[in-house]
Amino acid sequence: MNRARVAFVTLAMLAFATHVHAEAQWKAHGILDLGLVSSIEGRELNRLTIGDSNFDPYRVRLFLDARVAPGLELHVQSILHEGAWGLRADGAYAMWTPWEGRDLSLEAGKIPWLIGTYAPRAYSDRNWLVGTPLLYQYRTALPWAELLTNTDDLVANAGIAQRDREATFLPVVDERWWDTGAACLASFAPWEFAAGIIQGSPSWPTPGTDNTPGSSVLGRIGVVPVAGVRAGVSAADGTWMPEFVSYGLPTGRDVRDYHESTLMADLELARGLFEARGEYAFRRWQTAYTGDLRVRAGYAEARWTHSSGAWLALRGEAMRFSDVATTTAALRPWDDPVDRWEGVVGYRVTHEVRAKAGVQRTVRQPFGAGRERTDLLFAGLGIQF
Repeated sequence: MNRARVAFVTLAMLAFATHVHAEAQWKAHGILDLGLVSSIEGRELNRLTIGDSNFDPYRVRLFLDARVAPGLELHVQSILHEGAWGLRADGAYAMWTPWEGRDLSLEAGKIPWLIGTYAPRAYSDRNWLVGTPLLYQYRTALPWAELLTNTDDLVANAGIAQRDREATFLPVVDERWWDTGAACLASFAPWEFAAGIIQGSPSWPTPGTDNTPGSSVLGRIGVVPVAGVRAGVSAADGTWMPEFVSYGLPTGRDVRDYHESTLMADLELARGLFEARGEYAFRRWQTAYTGDLRVRAGYAEARWTHSSGAWLALRGEAMRFSDVATTTAALRPWDDPVDRWEGVVGYRVTHEVRAKAGVQRTVRQPFGAGRERTDLLFAGLGIQF
């Protein structure tokens, strides 16, 4: 049995072993996001794994939170959007806090990402802006379901992966697609800890049928030295290739021999009405025929808030790729560099309603060609219910 499934079963047994009769407490709630955009191409560049986007005309997030016993909580969430067929569980996990008054919890199921700090801010009421940072969304030229045998085939995908709705190209961290696993989370001032195991990898989760042999371990260590300052480092390592490409590997090699490794750093600052934060990620994919493929990605964002409930937010970000040699002996990045800027003016109309309007610019730099710029104007409402 997969180690992540073993951990899930173990946690369930421990949780129910501590169960005492008590009235369950259930809470259902949601967020409705409505939006208008000026560019279909700009919306496609922000498309997420399941086909939706933060810039869609409408999207509904549904949440079900329950406290079914002292120390035992269940959390389920899903998204409804145009083109979706029925409900799917974007998140579904149990959280067990064995000791009351201690910030130590175990969770298992389809769990939020433990690396980085963006997962809690993926919702419109927590996101200062609208778009998802590139490192959590933008798909690179490396496919998951195809074994590339030379760098020419790899660079042929440069710049087209994000536009291809059918292919399985890999992002750095797929925020829209959580994975099945188990984790331990704790904080002992001023330190924060998270560590766990998942079935797939941050770039290609496998929450259902696990067709990626092996698993990934991941976690984060953070510190809050003084009020208003938070910093941390994250790491992940595990296998990423599917079993069905093993037939094409070099003699004597196995898909478990090729790893996906990630290092991340994060920093948050807050003082009065001003807040700023940023993240940096370094990723390496080991491949059979195209060598080690590396990507560096990061963003910085800031928000100034007015006492009236209005705010101004800005984000700047970039992705850069390592060089590979093609058959023509030319060195070039294995994917096209990408930059993005986004600015938003927001206003909290009521406690439940937030309005946002702004602009986003994505700049891609194809090898040997000029810069390609895509601008997106947008306006929208986020309504909690």
